[in-house]
Amino acid sequence: MDGDHGGRERSGGGRLHCCDGGGRLNQGGSRRGKEGKIPQMAVSFRVCGGNIRWRVPYPTMSETPEFLQLFLTHQSDLRAFIGALVRDSQAREDIFQNVSLTLWENFERYDRERSFGAWARGIAAKKVMHEHRRNARFPLLLPPEAIQAVADAYDRTERAAGPRQAALSECLGRLPVKTREILALRYDGELSGETIALRTGSTVAAVHQTLSRARAALSDCIRLRLNAAEK
Repeated sequence: MDGDHGGRERSGGGRLHCCDGGGRLNQGGSRRGKEGKIPQMAVSFRVCGGNIRWRVPYPTMSETPEFLQLFLTHQSDLRAFIGALVRDSQAREDIFQNVSLTLWENFERYDRERSFGAWARGIAAKKVMHEHRRNARFPLLLPPEAIQAVADAYDRTERAAGPRQAALSECLGRLPVKTREILALRYDGELSGETIALRTGSTVAAVHQTLSRARAALSDCIRLRLNAAEK
């Protein structure tokens, strides 16, 4: 799995850009459009890790914000799940990038009655097993028969945290796109304020202010939604 989906033109003209950062919608796959505006011709989507660029058919444009919200909410857990299965850091990153692409390409077929996290982990488990069957030296941390047990354990944990996870997903979706990107760079990419400022064209002070306001907004939003759910 070398990530070389890159550069290959496929039908539809959409693009999924893989690089450090969160999700961003770009018009025409290159220039950033107005926030909240759905591009009419193509979509550019950036996910954390790697410098691979993919050109892929995109789902219905109205589904793009939903995919971004779900993916950004679950990507940390997805990385952790893959990390529990695969020893080598580069192999983990390759699996993550490949799973991200598969989720994007198949989002039109995603069953909304099922947890997005469980769906993503199921795809990841299949890809890990495929790599192990293809290459017996693939650096698995666990015997193949234990992979489903790990997936089941993650599913149980996710169900236990269901209301809070649902509130977090909804509250993240209410934040501006750039704020979600900065949060992803800080907490998923584990980047410093200085690096985030360089990546986003902001000042360090502005980055810290955005993070502080986002944390406060998320805390208040989650609390209100959990309280409302209990009534």
